[in-house]
Amino acid sequence: VILFKGIPAAFDAMTSATTLGFSKTEMSRGVDLLQSAAHAPVLSMIGERAGSMGETAAWLIIAGGLMLIIKRVISWHIPVAMLAGVALPAAALNAYDPAHFLDAQTHLMSGGVMLGAFFIATDYVTSPNSPVGRLVFGFGCGLLTYVIRTWAGYPEGVAFAVMLMNALTPIIDSHFRPRIYGRNRKGLPLQVAD
Repeated sequence: VILFKGIPAAFDAMTSATTLGFSKTEMSRGVDLLQSAAHAPVLSMIGERAGSMGETAAWLIIAGGLMLIIKRVISWHIPVAMLAGVALPAAALNAYDPAHFLDAQTHLMSGGVMLGAFFIATDYVTSPNSPVGRLVFGFGCGLLTYVIRTWAGYPEGVAFAVMLMNALTPIIDSHFRPRIYGRNRKGLPLQVAD
């Protein structure tokens, strides 16, 4: 590349399709995934692949998320459930037909799943209060992310999934209430032993 009267310029960035966008395009063209792409998970961990800003180096996102869990800023329920909600259907459908479904590792390391699991879905205001409710919320976010990525028109689905599950948070909270201090699970006062 030559810019400004013959002075060579160095590349500081390059644009290309993300892994999810590329696989979605290839599938729409009728090319199966076994022929179209060879995904290197190590490259996804260190950030040597195409992706949006902040989602390419999965190990940095995992390190930041683990730090939040260790410091007790967030609980482990939503991130673990969301990652499981993406990984379980991805692994099952990839085992069924690897030519048409990406593997779980590609789904976890591509796009905003890690970012969404640790930093977006764990918002205090819009996530459920109880631990069981958080597990349901996280798994729902992951499952919706997988469904949107696989069958919808968009290659990424984290934002849509989190917003849809945020709308369901009041319903989740009404079904999975945390125990109130001084009361049992049924809401009755605890009996004091004399």
